Amino acid sequence: MAETPGSVPEAVTEYERRRQENIRRNQAILAELRHDAAAVSAAYAPARPKKQPRANPPAAGPAAAPRRSGRARRQPPPSASVSGSLPSEHLKRRAVRFPISEAFIGEAATVADPSAPLISAIRAASWPAQEGKVRAGDGLSLGNEPVWRLKPENVRKVKPTVISAAPRVLPLVDRTVVAVGTDFGHLMFWDADCTVPARTPLCPGSDGMFWYHPHSVAVSGITVHPSAPLKIYSCSRHGEICLMDVEEEVFNMVHLCNDLVLSLCQSPDNSNCLYFGKGNGDLKGFDERAGKISSTWQLHRDSISSIDFNPENTYMLATSSLDNTACVWDLRNMKRLKAQSLKVVEHKLRVHSAYFSPSGSILATTSSDNTVGVLSVRDFDKSCYLQHSCPSTTFKANWGWNDSELFVDIERDIGILSFDLNDISISASYKARIGSEEMSQVPNQFATHPYQVGVLACAGRNKLFLWTPQ
Repeated sequence: MAETPGSVPEAVTEYERRRQENIRRNQAILAELRHDAAAVSAAYAPARPKKQPRANPPAAGPAAAPRRSGRARRQPPPSASVSGSLPSEHLKRRAVRFPISEAFIGEAATVADPSAPLISAIRAASWPAQEGKVRAGDGLSLGNEPVWRLKPENVRKVKPTVISAAPRVLPLVDRTVVAVGTDFGHLMFWDADCTVPARTPLCPGSDGMFWYHPHSVAVSGITVHPSAPLKIYSCSRHGEICLMDVEEEVFNMVHLCNDLVLSLCQSPDNSNCLYFGKGNGDLKGFDERAGKISSTWQLHRDSISSIDFNPENTYMLATSSLDNTACVWDLRNMKRLKAQSLKVVEHKLRVHSAYFSPSGSILATTSSDNTVGVLSVRDFDKSCYLQHSCPSTTFKANWGWNDSELFVDIERDIGILSFDLNDISISASYKARIGSEEMSQVPNQFATHPYQVGVLACAGRNKLFLWTPQ
């Protein structure tokens, strides 16, 4: 007969009796533990929120402005400012067209017309037609001895930002005005002929320096046509192409695109025809008067870093790219898709510049592979590569006033490379090395005065230097 659970037979052994007692004791302990666990859980359980009555929706009102970073609001870092604090009106996003005085920043921003000294100086300067530009062979012969000097007063520090666009000397015959772009979207103009003491209403800023803030991000290119120096074009890395019209005293965003733009150039035959290179390797032709893109060519596999027209054969242009190549093109025969180049110059790393010499007979390229390429335009089979340490990605070898002078840096000095024009394939040699104690930074980029032979501007990381003849 089977035993029911919990029952004890009349005749059981001592072992069975103890086993039954242990079972009853364990069941009692488990029941007590379950009771205690339930009490603890009830004590620490979160209180259930009471259901709130549904409130009526708030009345419709103006939406709050979206939060934007200081960089998006065109605001320099709070730790420093450009020649003083930035006025609050410059933190607002501007319209496509706005007065030059509105973009001016600095301590003199409270002056009634802070841009007047620079605007008046540019307007009063003279400029000849494009054919009056200094031609190859008319340049300064340096020989083996330096004929330049760097005065202490010809050094300017660009702070708190760094120089992002190569300097440009405006094509003015009787005045020296240097323009550069900064990493915070500034356009800075240095009027080197401004002799009025600093920080006065007659010459705002510091020693002839005028700051403007037309762009929202880093300026990547500046171009000024010799026949129209009153129109200064600049581009930014976010695809902003801006016109500074000195005659009308306005900034005008003539074109906006949603892509990286690293280079900007004007057609030698038409100052209103702009060319800019996009981040995908496309070259765009923009008609400023019509306000639209006129042509598009797919030229490279990566960003176009420089664009330059041949000064003699204006249908010929050269482009350099981050795809490790520089190319020479014939604008008359370029197809939109798969354009055929006249010549491809190959480097091992990114190419940052490709510039024609003043006569257009030589092309010089600069690459991150620590070489400078030299190509004969008249005979593409003649070329050579020169070993030269490139200190940064902003370094670009540039031409002087003739075909025998190519400016490069040698530590903190200026090196001048010389060529055998009869046979460009022969390695070049250093013609001169010019240095000064005032040159406190490596000169990465150069700009010659188009009408004053011997006046050379060069830019370091955040300093400008202006060399003049002795």
